[in-house]
Amino acid sequence: MSSVLQNAAFMAKSLGFDVLESLTTALNDAGYNNQTTKEVMIQSTDSAVLVKLKQQKAKYKLVYTLPSGIGSASVSSLTDVKEFAEAVVVDRSSFFAQSVHFIINHTSLLTDLQSAGLTVYAQVFRNEFVSQPWDFFGDETVEINSYAQSLKVDGLITDFPKTVRRYKRNSCTGLGNDVPSYMGNVTVGGLAQLLKNQAAPQAQPPSVAPMPKLDASSVQQPPFPPVAPKNAPFGAGPPPGSSPSAAHKTAVSTCILLVVACATLLL
Repeated sequence: MSSVLQNAAFMAKSLGFDVLESLTTALNDAGYNNQTTKEVMIQSTDSAVLVKLKQQKAKYKLVYTLPSGIGSASVSSLTDVKEFAEAVVVDRSSFFAQSVHFIINHTSLLTDLQSAGLTVYAQVFRNEFVSQPWDFFGDETVEINSYAQSLKVDGLITDFPKTVRRYKRNSCTGLGNDVPSYMGNVTVGGLAQLLKNQAAPQAQPPSVAPMPKLDASSVQQPPFPPVAPKNAPFGAGPPPGSSPSAAHKTAVSTCILLVVACATLLL
């Protein structure tokens, strides 16, 4: 089970709603803090949210969503991420440098993250051929296979769980030399190189600029704001030592998005 937290700081500061306490209370009341058969992950794009949960000693796996479009990560940024998260979610396009949907080369992002000891999940996989680079030939299974067998990411997040389950049931990894050609690894940059060798200059994909690096300033955020009292003016914070009202704790169903079985494929 995965819970995705968004706009938690805004809700605390401006609406007086403590979504973090509501979430952990709901999960604890449901018994997820004492079971071992299902892993519960809390995912957020806001590092302040995960830092707060870490301070509260939440018994759930904390997952940080990286900004899209990055191609590498600095040591200082990874050190910061490791302080509050066990895993990261990365946009699948960040693993390859692309030019007009042609893969040019690998980025170093996956190596950087896994070398730091972080679990890496790639998102979001879709069946529509227009969402995939041309190198995967419009085949969603070829794309999934490349991320699972060539890149070796730790998990996949998809809009089409049935497709990933079908691949997991029959990935052809046990066939040895008899693996069909369509289940082989795609040559990174192979299609772009073919165009370079055989196509006219005007038909070749343009050069791409280096992808930006994740640095510490992109990860660090101001501390999670205190929860504003319900009768406070818009945007005001609560007095020191105050706690959220019981109504805030019970309004879980309206403000928490629980994504059940987000098709995370653990490989």
